[in-house]
Amino acid sequence: MLNHRLFSGLLLVTLLLSAPGTSRAESTGIGSGMKGDATQGKALFNGKGICHYCHGIDGVIDKKPSLTPDTTAAIAKHAASAPDLRNRAVQNLKDNKARFQAIREGHPGSGMFPDTTLTDQDIKDILAYLAALRQSASMPSKSPY
Repeated sequence: MLNHRLFSGLLLVTLLLSAPGTSRAESTGIGSGMKGDATQGKALFNGKGICHYCHGIDGVIDKKPSLTPDTTAAIAKHAASAPDLRNRAVQNLKDNKARFQAIREGHPGSGMFPDTTLTDQDIKDILAYLAALRQSASMPSKSPY
């Protein structure tokens, strides 16, 4: 059975798969007026949020971390193909409110499960990072490594 941390990461996978572009990274204030910090979001994406398990390190879809065989199999079972978060054309969620909700509550029908380990500010930081990724990407990502 998958652990809670893996489920949380899979939740972020769905959010990231669905995130369309926004005009500014600072436009991630959801409700409470808090703004996202893209630098902190990058650390969360590649760390606590475990988004990189499915979406790749720094959102590069074909640059995934080495995982145990059990974790790799669990991810494949629940999220066979994560969308490229740097490719706006494959993203479905239209605003940060919907993206925030998908991270927090999960995204039915995908590999993303609810994440209760991330704070509201953590999620806003991840959203700011995703906005920065979308702004910097001119085409779907390919690993430079």
